[in-house]
Amino acid sequence: MSRPRTKVIRRSLATAALLMAAPLLFPATSQAQASKAKPTPATAMEVNTYGVMSIATFCEARAQKIDFSKSLAVALAAQLHVIYGKHGGLLPGSKTPLPEKQFLNNAGFMVVGGALKFCPKSVPAAEKARFEKAAASLKPAKK
Repeated sequence: MSRPRTKVIRRSLATAALLMAAPLLFPATSQAQASKAKPTPATAMEVNTYGVMSIATFCEARAQKIDFSKSLAVALAAQLHVIYGKHGGLLPGSKTPLPEKQFLNNAGFMVVGGALKFCPKSVPAAEKARFEKAAASLKPAKK
């Protein structure tokens, strides 16, 4: 008996979340289309917020038993769309948009790094090793 009740609660929560998010999403989209203004770069706080949301999405997707690559793609999709849709691909301090491929590589690296902190069991050993190798190559050589 609790099984159908759980489904109803989940659907209700999902519906409530969509309804609460709708005013935030749709007016911004229509205003962005109507506006001819130049997009403004994302702030450091916005980039951080989008990144944390992507990590949370990744962790939840993995908890739902979704494949690693698909989970990462879904987690990065929203971040990509908001950075390029709202901010024109402009990041803090930039005057030109970052190429999407470069953004996805950087953001993917950050999502995996965050996932290793927040949901480490969701990152396969091979991906963890790949991340650690890449992170080690970014550290400056000691003199």
